[in-house]
Amino acid sequence: MYKIVIFDLDGTLLDTIGDLGTAGNRTCRKFGWREHDFSEYPSMVGHGMRNLVRNLKGDLKPGENLEPELEREALAYFRASYAACYLETTKPYKNMPEILKKLKSAGVLMGVCSNKDDIFTRELIEKFYPGIFGAVRGGRPETPVKPDPAGALEVLKILKNLKSAKAGTGEKIKILFVGDSVTDINTGRAAGFDVCSVTWGYRPEENLKAAAPDFIAHTPQEAAEIILHADE
Repeated sequence: MYKIVIFDLDGTLLDTIGDLGTAGNRTCRKFGWREHDFSEYPSMVGHGMRNLVRNLKGDLKPGENLEPELEREALAYFRASYAACYLETTKPYKNMPEILKKLKSAGVLMGVCSNKDDIFTRELIEKFYPGIFGAVRGGRPETPVKPDPAGALEVLKILKNLKSAKAGTGEKIKILFVGDSVTDINTGRAAGFDVCSVTWGYRPEENLKAAAPDFIAHTPQEAAEIILHADE
């Protein structure tokens, strides 16, 4: 059994793509950029809001950035647009709330590590999963985005400091990172965790398999079985 599990947010715990697409296309209209079909957004999200705004521009060369002032304006507009719509269509994946409650009842300590801005990450978790997670951390200016492991390690530190997570016997705590992208696989590996990729999110299963995670789950129920019975 994994005693500590850290989850990605978008594409893992919540389906947020509709509201991200709405805010993204409002931003495109504002700045005269090509609007994107919502089917394009799954490949554009997951790297933080700053990088999403760069993707919205659509014609940047690899490694090229927006002009600094344009980027500041577009990012501010996107954040304001998202704040106005981020609860319109966002919803938990089927059975996820019940499964997380089951895991918590079994004694699993859980946290969230997302590249989404910290304020939205916390508000979404409080809205849809109140009382479930012991540590929640979204994107912050002072912390590099995933796959840098800094955010995940900060979540781990908080969870370990919870009274029920203290390993007074010297027992090694098994830790699992759960996410829907190769970025999440690389984050978990960089932090020294085992990794479970989920296929109900925003990335093709073949891409996840190519990155060779420790586990692949096709449903939240399968993820729960992995968490509870990994050593059996």
